[in-house]
Amino acid sequence: MPVRERSRGGAARRALAGVLLVALSVAAFVVVGNEREGLREVLAVARDVPAGRVLTAQDLRPVSVGGGVDVVAADAVDAVVGRVAVVPLLAGSLLPPGAVGDGSRVPPTGQALVGAALKTGQYPPDLARGDRVAVLLTSMSTGTAGSTVSPPATGSPARSVQGLVVTVQADETSGAGTGGVVVALQIPDTDADALAEAAAAGRAVLVVRAVSR
Repeated sequence: MPVRERSRGGAARRALAGVLLVALSVAAFVVVGNEREGLREVLAVARDVPAGRVLTAQDLRPVSVGGGVDVVAADAVDAVVGRVAVVPLLAGSLLPPGAVGDGSRVPPTGQALVGAALKTGQYPPDLARGDRVAVLLTSMSTGTAGSTVSPPATGSPARSVQGLVVTVQADETSGAGTGGVVVALQIPDTDADALAEAAAAGRAVLVVRAVSR
């Protein structure tokens, strides 16, 4: 092949490659542009927040996600800060609308708040707001502070109710040094009456459960 023809062929190939490169660049720009247009700013959890704690601005951060996800928009942060986490929130997770509620609206639908005055021996020493607990409804009273839990009658095992500790405070009505506390427990509404009756009779014992992550 003459030198002139080889030169023309190389120029043609280079021109075609240039056209393809421009076309691919334009296509990539369109794809990226479309992805950006489909993104939206939403709220994510910046650090672990136990259920029952009031949210602060430091607990949240804005992130960009694609559509089709039911989460709280980033520009709604002022409506979220100051509300209560009704479930444990894990750092890095997106914030769904049902994860927060007003202080007056805790517990959520289907749940109930029950108060219980507990003596030493009826709860773990490090009990704290946000703990997941199993509430054992025993058949007999635990008696005075420091005594052990009386075992249930034969054939009548203690009933267990799953709950969430919303508040814990010292029981000011109990004697000094007794270590009594008053707790508010969020439990299924169907178990509220049974727990209230057991707590009033001193038959409620709390066992802390691990939270799955």
